[in-house]
Amino acid sequence: MSVYLFDMQGRTVAFRRTWTDPFVFDVDGHWIGWFPWDDNDAADLEGRYLGTVVDDRFVRRNDWYDRPCPPVPATPGRVSPTGAPPPAHQFWNCFAYEDVRLRHHA
Repeated sequence: MSVYLFDMQGRTVAFRRTWTDPFVFDVDGHWIGWFPWDDNDAADLEGRYLGTVVDDRFVRRNDWYDRPCPPVPATPGRVSPTGAPPPAHQFWNCFAYEDVRLRHHA
């Protein structure tokens, strides 16, 4: 089952195929980012900070700083999520984050 990620209000905004998947996709299955730094911070397809996974949330840190990003990997292609999103967990850290800015695909 896919690992669903939520915004600040608990709406599903993205998913990973597994918790260790190096890629993150929007809810339509488009590749939107990857995890180049071996932590919970994701880069977009241009190598810029996209967001951070905090528990089941995909949010942007208010204290982000630029860091060098390795070359963007080859595309994993479009994928389909599996299963249904569970209810979002309670999110107490709202003061330190904002919603991820996702581009919508046509």
